Amino acid sequence: MTEIATWLMVAIAFISLVLTVLVPLLVSLFNAHKVTAKELSKHQTHVAETYATKDDVKDLGDRMERSMNQGFDQIKELINNNRNAA
Repeated sequence: MTEIATWLMVAIAFISLVLTVLVPLLVSLFNAHKVTAKELSKHQTHVAETYATKDDVKDLGDRMERSMNQGFDQIKELINNNRNAA
């Protein structure tokens, strides 16, 4: 019976040692995950507040296209006026 009791004590000591290492490790990983999730949330909020949306970029592209068309029309008109004057 003493051999079984000895092995039981060894098993309890081993399990205690493993839990002494694993529990703090798991707690620290869980806390790191929570901190990372908070940082990601803050970053997502910053990006949403700071950077342009798809609609903003589309509006900018449309304005640039209109401005380019007006500029090309003015250049055509200028060239045509110079040809007619000559």
